[in-house]
Amino acid sequence: MAELTYFELVAIMLVFQAVLFASLFAGIYHKTRHYPKKFIAWYMLANAAYFVLAWLNYFGYYKVLRFIYPLAMPLLISFLPLFYYYFRALTTIKYRVVKKQWFHLALPVAVLLFQLPFYFFPEQQAWDFVLHKPVSGDYSNLAKYLTLVNRIGFYGLFTLQFVFYLLKFRTNLKLHRLRLELMFSYKENLDLTWMRNLFIGILLFFVSNDVTYFFHFANPWFSIMIYFIGMLVINFYIGYHSLIQNELVENEIIARMTHYCALHREMTQPRTDTQEAFIVQELQKYQRSALKDDTREMILLQLEKIMHEEELYTDSQISLEELAMKLSTNSKHLSQAINESHQKNFFNYINDLRISKAKMMLQGETHTNLSIEGIAKEVGFQSKSSFYTAFKKSTGITPTEFKAQLAIGAE
Repeated sequence: MAELTYFELVAIMLVFQAVLFASLFAGIYHKTRHYPKKFIAWYMLANAAYFVLAWLNYFGYYKVLRFIYPLAMPLLISFLPLFYYYFRALTTIKYRVVKKQWFHLALPVAVLLFQLPFYFFPEQQAWDFVLHKPVSGDYSNLAKYLTLVNRIGFYGLFTLQFVFYLLKFRTNLKLHRLRLELMFSYKENLDLTWMRNLFIGILLFFVSNDVTYFFHFANPWFSIMIYFIGMLVINFYIGYHSLIQNELVENEIIARMTHYCALHREMTQPRTDTQEAFIVQELQKYQRSALKDDTREMILLQLEKIMHEEELYTDSQISLEELAMKLSTNSKHLSQAINESHQKNFFNYINDLRISKAKMMLQGETHTNLSIEGIAKEVGFQSKSSFYTAFKKSTGITPTEFKAQLAIGAE
């Protein structure tokens, strides 16, 4: 009994954690109308409901399961669609689940409908089925049917669903990062890298859990414990990052800048002749826009002046919108001017200025008291890692290697 009580405690913690996060996010949404918080609350509520059912099943509360058992598989298959809604709300202005977006919940609803024949069982046969005992008599075929539905749902549909959403997240994350580079000079707490790590972690978790269950089949409690602890960690990871996530979609420049993504993608990759032709073609599209040559030149002159005199690029949180306001223009015209003149997006333009400043500081003698991390902060980078990435992209070597080469040249 002590062992079972311990397992029950962990299972209750899992349900309590999901309910706590759901309540917290629902409360935040109610106060602020931040739609991402609304969708992550739905996700957490589905988790709480599913793990209540799992808890009832694992610990023998079959009389209750008699009435709610068919909900388990649909709840499990609703996790990824609800989390996808959360992701879309983070990366889309005022995202709503309308029209074809409801399609993502079609699979959980279909699975629920296929599970409904469970209620044709008399009480005894229903208990036998939930207890995984043989169901004899006239209801044996119904038991085989429901067993097949469960196996297809868990091993087939859930697996295919995971692959489907993994690909959708991958594609949409790329697009999201393209948008970031058009609008911001930094990516920290904006690029949703934690979601990529989450999917990798979930994949490894389910594989390891299945392996653990296989090798401890005679003692399934060990596998169940690993599963509960793993889900505690996963849900805490999701809840924590959802709380601290910067909800970028509140800034409406995302919508205004979306149409530049294709050009940006080509500009930031190694160019072939075909890509060069594509860029020329896209730049020709700019020429048909409302931005006139004299206006563009004026924007560029003002931009060069303000960057030289005020060094605005050293502001670690400078954005395209803020810079456009300082230049008394709009973000669309400023982005177009930078793209046409410098053949780069806003993110790379600002970071190249930062790298140039950092190289001067590394070469000079007036900043020898600063560490490389200190120089990174001084020129506008929010972290040492982002500085190293940008520096190597610009120069082909790391700041440490650059400094070492300067030391060798001075000898």
